[in-house]
Amino acid sequence: MRHTRHPEELSPRPRKKRAILALNIAVLMVLVGGTAAYGALSKTVTVLLDGRSDTVRTFSGSVTDVLESKDVELRPDDKLNMAKSGDVTDGDTIKVDFAKPVTVAVDGSAREGTVHDNTVGDVLDRYDVKPAEDAYVSVSRSARIPRSGLEIVVSNPKELTVKADGDTKKITSAAPRVEDALKEADVSLDKDDEVEPGRGALVSEGDKLKVTRIEMIDKTETVDVDPPVEYKPDADLEKGTTKVLEAGKPGKAREAVLITKADGKQRSRLVLTSEELEKPVKKVVARGTAEAPSVASNSVWDKIAQCESGGNWHINTGNGYYGGLQFSAATWHSVGGPGLPHQNSRETQIKYAKILQQRSGWGQWGCAHARFN
Repeated sequence: MRHTRHPEELSPRPRKKRAILALNIAVLMVLVGGTAAYGALSKTVTVLLDGRSDTVRTFSGSVTDVLESKDVELRPDDKLNMAKSGDVTDGDTIKVDFAKPVTVAVDGSAREGTVHDNTVGDVLDRYDVKPAEDAYVSVSRSARIPRSGLEIVVSNPKELTVKADGDTKKITSAAPRVEDALKEADVSLDKDDEVEPGRGALVSEGDKLKVTRIEMIDKTETVDVDPPVEYKPDADLEKGTTKVLEAGKPGKAREAVLITKADGKQRSRLVLTSEELEKPVKKVVARGTAEAPSVASNSVWDKIAQCESGGNWHINTGNGYYGGLQFSAATWHSVGGPGLPHQNSRETQIKYAKILQQRSGWGQWGCAHARFN
């Protein structure tokens, strides 16, 4: 039975590399002409890769052929002492220095670059880094820099402040990263603890390392539920004033919660599920719509306000006193004032000032004397 040959069996075999062809020719010539022919065609070439020397006997005619025979693939930033397409002769040295990305981090400050150096010591010298005698260095000076690159971390002894578990102490450490320094300070960490700066952050001179202990607690609680509020307009009440018509009643609910504590204090409370136990009763509140009675301009209150606040009825300077007449929040609320004084109109502020004056006298204002101006 005849077998049909597949198309791929009919196609020519792939071409071999020039270096291998040259080798085959050389072998053939040795068979034909002996060792004299071999010696005439071959040449000795030294290939220096990142400082490592290798002497090869080759029939290749160009730099590219020699490098290919050594499985060396050049990249754009690599350094080559000869033209890639140049010819090689007996005794030539082909020198290749690979480009390597490096990161050099010294005492918390990192810089990146591309070097052609061979060892860690060469890189440190290039960047003028001189570690102290008892410094931490992540890689030995004699270690070679791989073509893929390397991170070199140098950390000299430095003063650090560690705050954890209610205690603050100062340490001297050459640890390169925060978590290493905390370990030296006998501060253990679990997965939930917060660390400032981050655990893996590089340490700098004078850094303050803070550990916050985080505790996650699952629990079930019975809680009050605020009643909904219905507001009704009331023309008999001034704007800004309210009156409770029906007090309402809070409800009850059972909640499954996740409580987060930071150093023992509650930071957050997340409700996971909620089951109503008792429905709340609505609260009804009357809200005033009537305008406050007008007060003549340049009244005694305007004179006092001019002295107290420059006549600015809506001032909030952040000193704990508010509005034209500089009420404190506590005093304002003690006479029934809504919100904060500066959030209300001039007329409303004067209204509650009159209540305070009738209750406690003019001595409540340091500028009461201005009313005689």
